[in-house]
Amino acid sequence: MKSLDPFRNEARRRGLPEDEVERWLGTVRPCVMLGTAGDAPPGSPVAGRLGGLPPMPEDEPVPDLPFLASVDLAAIPPGAADIPLPKDGTLLFFADTEDPWPGLVWSRLVYVPVGTPVSERRPDSEEPPPVHSAQDLHLMIEPSLPNRGWKSEEFPHSSELGDVWWEIGDEMRTDGPVQMGGYPWVWNEDPTHHPRNGPGDWVLLAEIAGEDLTEPGLVDWVIRRDDLAARRFDQARASFDMIG
Repeated sequence: MKSLDPFRNEARRRGLPEDEVERWLGTVRPCVMLGTAGDAPPGSPVAGRLGGLPPMPEDEPVPDLPFLASVDLAAIPPGAADIPLPKDGTLLFFADTEDPWPGLVWSRLVYVPVGTPVSERRPDSEEPPPVHSAQDLHLMIEPSLPNRGWKSEEFPHSSELGDVWWEIGDEMRTDGPVQMGGYPWVWNEDPTHHPRNGPGDWVLLAEIAGEDLTEPGLVDWVIRRDDLAARRFDQARASFDMIG
C-alpha cells in the first residue's frame, strides 16, 4: 500500500495527538479499487468491467435492473483486500438507484462460479433498463480508513481523524467506481453497522459509485464474513447512501 505519511502530516498540522494518530493508522485496511483506464496507473491489470451487457449464466434470467459492473475474483491477488474473497468466479452487480427504497426490488448480486456457461444479453422485458458504456476495470490495491469517527476511550479525537481522511484521502489513493473491501465511504449511515442487518461480523463486500452510474449517491453491498467465506452471496444486502 501507499505511504500513510500524508495522513500523518495533515493530522500533525491540525495538532492531533501523535500517539492517537498512530493507533488510528493501525486500523488501516487494504482494499481493492477498480478504476477505468483514466483512473489507473499504466500497466494495472484488468479485473472486471464497468457497464455493458451482463455475462449471465445461460440458465438464469437477466435481472430487469441496470447492470453496473462485473468483477473477476480470480484476478484479485490473495490478501489484496481485508475480506475473504473467493479465489475464482465472477460477481455481477445490478442496481436501480432511481428507486432504491426498502420494499422494492432495486438491487441484485449474482455470483457466477468459474466454468459456468454464460451469455451477454439484455433482460427479457418490454422496457429493458439502459445499458451503461462498457469499460475495462483495472485493479489497484489501496489503503482504506474511516471517513467518519465516533468518540471512544481509545479514540477521543475520532471525529477529527475522520475529517483528515475526508481531506487527504484523495491524495493517498487512486479513486475508482468500484471498491472491494475496506471501509465504506459514509455520507449518512455506515452500512456495516446498520441495526436492520442483525448480529454478525458484517463487512463491506463492494461499494459502487459514479456519475451517470449511481447518482445521486452510492451503493454498498455488505455481507457477514462467514457467509462471504462460504460463498453464500444470497445473504448479502445492498443499501443506498445519498450524497450530501
